[in-house]
Amino acid sequence: MKANETNLQEIIEGSKQYIIPMFQRTYSWDQKQWLTLWEDLMELVEDGQQYENHFIGSIVSIPVNANPTGVQQFLVIDGQQRLTTLLILLSVIRDKAEEEDLPELFAEINETMLVNRFKKGEEYFKLLPTQVDKEIFKRIIKKENTAANADSCLVKCYHYFKNKLDDDLTLNIEHLKNGILQNLSIVSIVLSPHDNPYLVFESLNAKGQPLTEADLIRNYLFMRIDPSEQEEMYKGYWLPMQTNLGDSLTEFIRHFLIGINLNVKKKDVYVKLKQQADKVNVIDYLKELAIFANYYDKLLHPDKESNGKIRYYLKSIQQFEARTAFPFLLYIYRDFDVKKYTLEQFIEILSIIDNFIVRRYVCNIDSKPLNKMFGSLYNQLKPYSETDSIQELKEFLQVRGYPKDAEVLQELKNSPLYGAGDKREKCKFILGVLEESYGHKEKVDLTKATIEHIMPQTLTESWETELGSDFGEVHEKYLHIIGNLTLSGYNSELSNESFSTKKKYYSKSNYELNKDIVKYSTWNKQAIIDRTEKLCEKFISAWPYLGLATVKENDVTGSSPRILFIGDESIKVKVWREVLEHTIMFIYKNNTVFYQELLNTRKLLISVEKNPDMRRAKQLPNGHYIEVNFSAKSIYTTCKKLYIDAGFVADTWDVEVEVK
Repeated sequence: MKANETNLQEIIEGSKQYIIPMFQRTYSWDQKQWLTLWEDLMELVEDGQQYENHFIGSIVSIPVNANPTGVQQFLVIDGQQRLTTLLILLSVIRDKAEEEDLPELFAEINETMLVNRFKKGEEYFKLLPTQVDKEIFKRIIKKENTAANADSCLVKCYHYFKNKLDDDLTLNIEHLKNGILQNLSIVSIVLSPHDNPYLVFESLNAKGQPLTEADLIRNYLFMRIDPSEQEEMYKGYWLPMQTNLGDSLTEFIRHFLIGINLNVKKKDVYVKLKQQADKVNVIDYLKELAIFANYYDKLLHPDKESNGKIRYYLKSIQQFEARTAFPFLLYIYRDFDVKKYTLEQFIEILSIIDNFIVRRYVCNIDSKPLNKMFGSLYNQLKPYSETDSIQELKEFLQVRGYPKDAEVLQELKNSPLYGAGDKREKCKFILGVLEESYGHKEKVDLTKATIEHIMPQTLTESWETELGSDFGEVHEKYLHIIGNLTLSGYNSELSNESFSTKKKYYSKSNYELNKDIVKYSTWNKQAIIDRTEKLCEKFISAWPYLGLATVKENDVTGSSPRILFIGDESIKVKVWREVLEHTIMFIYKNNTVFYQELLNTRKLLISVEKNPDMRRAKQLPNGHYIEVNFSAKSIYTTCKKLYIDAGFVADTWDVEVEVK
């Protein structure tokens, strides 16, 4: 390796060509960097001042063609952005020289700094950028029209500096040329052909530099691919991934790794992939990534999926949980693609995931645990038992915070469905599904519909009269619940209008949700409750309970209880001790005879005063004491038996559990 301080003229003069490798990212400098460079140059060439050297960074390269009769080629490992920018600026000065009728300056810049005058083909150019930049850069050097490439950073760079020259009529462009070529100090680091350029690149960019994990991964993969195959592999596999996924490329690779049950943090994607790819053929690995990227593209952009039912569930899943389920769905998509699952089975799996996510959402259950759960889910299902794995999926999800109908109904009837931010879009989606559940003969366009509050968000005098004497309480409690919400294309017209006026609009609506509202003579607390009941039934029909009727005893061990269903109540619980407490108190309140019998026969379980033989006593709200030092399974079986022995119906006691 040789390192020396030099200038741009020494770097590019002579029969040389600098090639930006396929694995490098495209040109990305913008106005911020261009302005910094321009201000530095203006200080160098200011009238009345001597030229002073100004350090602008390093260029790391490695010779790849030492043929003395041809062009000496170098791969640019680092510094491609500044090198490309400087050559574009020189092309701007060259073209300005032509405008000002300075043929010698034009020829000097063009034939010694931009092109290899006597070479043909791609050897003609001093610099060959990477990927899509190459052809645009050639057009700039050859003075060809670039109007069709106006969005290119290279073209924007050219016009930025051209405008700078056009705006400053006093600027001496020959002085500017000299400043660029001779007074911008550059450290040139030329590696030996025997050095590993990727290791150098990695050491320069892997820590703290503005490269994404996907950039590092691309560089790593293509440095392992033979140069003769790089362009084919890039255009055939990497470029489509990069184009379709864009800024989501790194996250895709992370989900690809998580899906095989790897714990991958955002900053560790490159390291984890490298550990995996080191063990396999790199081209095969790249091809596999490209296949999965196609699935991920459909997860991100459901409209690219041709099957309507698949597309419907992908949209719903993305709407409610964004990308949490993607690591699992990636591999399920692959299994469907290779015919492990039929179309019907794949759709059923999607519907199960959608059902699980939506029901949890309306019950306000924290979604953070889902990241870890979906990361390991695929590997916890039976690998090749299609029907069994679908049933196993249901059983798996049932004990991971999956709410029963009672909890869903309780939340829908009492909690706001409408809210700020993305909650509004989720609310609209749910109302849209309920609207479509009416079974229209012709598809209803919901794209222009907005959420309408029947009882408005701001009450008028007429609405206070409509609601009755307790209008304030009704408005506070029922404004945002499902029964007071509908879809309309007349939201702005309806606003705070009276119910009688709104009914006229609703009667003309094509939405079935609105036709039902017209049936009400007044809109008050009872009307909202009544419509809430109807829409809750439709919700349960659209997202029906998919779990088993009861929890298996085997599922209790190692789990945490979420909801105790007892009688007609549903009680939120966090630990198994609370299940025991609530069950005993339910018996105390509803069967005093049996409760008294327990005091006489189960003194180690329950006693009026604290029993010294109890290992861990807990006082109940009624002042009595119970033993709570039991396992989860013991509490589950004990409570259920006591409940049945007390004469209550077995099916009216159950516990919703969550496995950690």
